[in-house]
Amino acid sequence: MLLSREAKRPGPDLDLSPPMRLDLWAILAASGIAVGTVAPPLALVLIVACLIVAIGALSWQGLVPAEWRLMAVMAPLFASAGAAIALLHAATPDPLAELAAMEPGEVVLVGKIASPPEESGFGYMADLRVERLWYQGREILRGGGVEVFAGDLSIGVGDRVRVGGEISRPQIGEDGFDYSRYLATKRISALVQATSVRPVGEEQGWIGQVHRRTDVAFGYGLRPREAAVVRGMVLGDRSLMPEELEKAFQRSGITHVLAISGQHVVILAAVIYFSIRIFAIPPTIRAGVTIGLIWLYILIAGAPPSAIRAGVVATFVLAAPLLGRQVSPLHFMTTMLVLVLSYNPQLIYSTGFQLSVAAVFGILLLTKPLRSLLEHTLFRPLRSPPAQLSNLICVSLAAQLATSPIVAATFEEVSVVGVLTNLIAVPLSGPILILGLLGSVAGNIYPLLAYPLNACNGFLVTILIQTAQGASSLSFASVTTPGVTLLLVGLFYAGCVPPIVAERVFSSERTSVWAALLLMWSALWLVLVAAGRI
Repeated sequence: MLLSREAKRPGPDLDLSPPMRLDLWAILAASGIAVGTVAPPLALVLIVACLIVAIGALSWQGLVPAEWRLMAVMAPLFASAGAAIALLHAATPDPLAELAAMEPGEVVLVGKIASPPEESGFGYMADLRVERLWYQGREILRGGGVEVFAGDLSIGVGDRVRVGGEISRPQIGEDGFDYSRYLATKRISALVQATSVRPVGEEQGWIGQVHRRTDVAFGYGLRPREAAVVRGMVLGDRSLMPEELEKAFQRSGITHVLAISGQHVVILAAVIYFSIRIFAIPPTIRAGVTIGLIWLYILIAGAPPSAIRAGVVATFVLAAPLLGRQVSPLHFMTTMLVLVLSYNPQLIYSTGFQLSVAAVFGILLLTKPLRSLLEHTLFRPLRSPPAQLSNLICVSLAAQLATSPIVAATFEEVSVVGVLTNLIAVPLSGPILILGLLGSVAGNIYPLLAYPLNACNGFLVTILIQTAQGASSLSFASVTTPGVTLLLVGLFYAGCVPPIVAERVFSSERTSVWAALLLMWSALWLVLVAAGRI
């Protein structure tokens, strides 16, 4: 006799019909990686706390909302997995670091240049991915990364070179800066003070060739300062920018437009995707080509952490419709965080990565309440508030609020005019980047083709530079924030949690109230830090 479809099967009655929030698994896994990397003893505390939550969710059905219940029950597994990833990375031996710690003296290395040469106190420096290393005439290891210092480095990214010199471990500076930890974010284990750097073979790396051709192309129609800004925006290399110009961008709060960030990747993806759409190419191929070209650009730009993060998110966004899935932006970000930190947990110490992640989470969590506050205050007299201007102000303010404590702790200075300058800089950065990318492509074909594009771009770049210099010249453009510790940074974010949670839990009519409280807390924290009261 056939069983009816309504007959119950033996086993637990697990109802998966209610929609579930998947954000929690990635949040806990990323937290496990971060805690396991920064403070391994606290990883056990995190796991025990998750275990208590899981037991509570199992014992009292109404303790957590239905959509969070399954994730809450599995919380200890996610936190444990994240901590295990961090501990596995920490336990993995690094033969190159062990060799450098012995300070053996002269070594010979063969490898590929991984970053554009930059000026330093020792001449020039560049990152090298080691293929083979010899000591006293014997090959003793392969793989790893070193930072090479030499009097002259006439080489480009991707060039294969032979380096001879003394190898050593990075030291903590007199100012307390842990250079070893900074290099670990780039998967570099040692320093080499080079006595000789010679190319191996006649073939140059293709990325280096692209950089050199792009430099030549930007010379047509752009003055040196303008070319340095466009080069920074397109290739992520600010080594040619004058120091005072970089300082002006920092004081005016628009340094982020010079970094390879999510904005760059989004603009590039949109241009590629909709350009291909003209030719009626199927969506599957269109998405695949766009993803491939995005990662090609990230590779050419040196694969900074912010670009990798944006590339992962863009890949998910383009691939999700093909798989018939809809995922929340918050889940996109947390999943990206887990993937990137799983690859290199040391990125948690990278200032660029911290700023990038904080800015995106700030935009996701704070833009809506800030928009409500703006509509109830500044735009209240208007019958129909300008949506684009409102979004621009709120996104800029949300990103600045979220990144302020990191900026304060790292650079000991926070811009207070950034919200206003970004009203000019952000709209300009899109056309500058598009023209810069087109000029770079045209210049790699034939340099003179880049001239009309660069000539148009030069006018926009001049406005951007004048905005930065004009705003930075104001006496109140920024406030100094000396001595900001990790505890103070944590205190700021802890103070932001109640208004953010309240905005999501309580009535939407009070959204502007929570946004106002958040702004008041941010201003109070910044004033007290600048005054040295906390």
